[in-house]
Amino acid sequence: MRLNLKQWLSVLCVGAFAVAVPAWADVPTPVDCGTVECEGIREMKSLYTAEMAYFGERDSFTADMAQLAFADFAPAPCANGTRAPVPGPGWVSGCRFAYKVTAVTPNPSPSFTAVAQGAAGTSAAGITLQIGTHPVSGILFWLERNGVRRYVDAAECLAAQSFVCDAQLREGTMGLRALYTSEMAYFGEKDRYTSNYAQLGFLPPGCADGTRAPVPDASWIGGCKFIFRADVTGPSSFSLTARAVAGAIQGTVVTQVDQGEPVVTPVYDSVCR
Repeated sequence: MRLNLKQWLSVLCVGAFAVAVPAWADVPTPVDCGTVECEGIREMKSLYTAEMAYFGERDSFTADMAQLAFADFAPAPCANGTRAPVPGPGWVSGCRFAYKVTAVTPNPSPSFTAVAQGAAGTSAAGITLQIGTHPVSGILFWLERNGVRRYVDAAECLAAQSFVCDAQLREGTMGLRALYTSEMAYFGEKDRYTSNYAQLGFLPPGCADGTRAPVPDASWIGGCKFIFRADVTGPSSFSLTARAVAGAIQGTVVTQVDQGEPVVTPVYDSVCR
């Protein structure tokens, strides 16, 4: 179990925890870099990354926020140097949010859950976020504001130069890069390529709501908005495909043959133009 988790760390952390899913509001997911929600979203993504880094070294997650600080989780204060008050022991705060790892499950089914809470008297009051591992998608991430809950998309709150289509395309290009790396590592050990994703240790991240994109057959493997496929075309050759099946770039295909450069064939919605 530990070996597999380390092997898959760059694309997924396999964990298991029970999630009580309420009736989700049908609210479109924005890509907005300037809202107060983005402060919490960005820091929670950073916390998740820190937990993954910690797991890579220790084969376990941690609820010790001081340990996560060594893994570069350090919420920024406000411009004037102030921070939100912490609700109690075990919390750390940034400008308008406080953060805490609320649950950690050890091996053989390691997992963690963390929350962010908006500070009373600030524009973040009434906002709660939760992020953690998920046995299907690898990550579960939601935000609730004044009783209305929605899942947080991977494309949210990226740098200002990131547009919705470029952000969604990253899932395909980064997933294809991870699949390529897995193929090269497998070839280095076995002197051949394979289209067996379990042998490659390749499992792309799913959606924040715990789901994965459906695949047409077993030759594909689903991420969130993209599905991926590896084809062995000869004793020492292969081709890789990533296809967008949802979102503003649905129909876009990214391909790579052997060690060549990835080629993007875009199909963009009008929102991208």
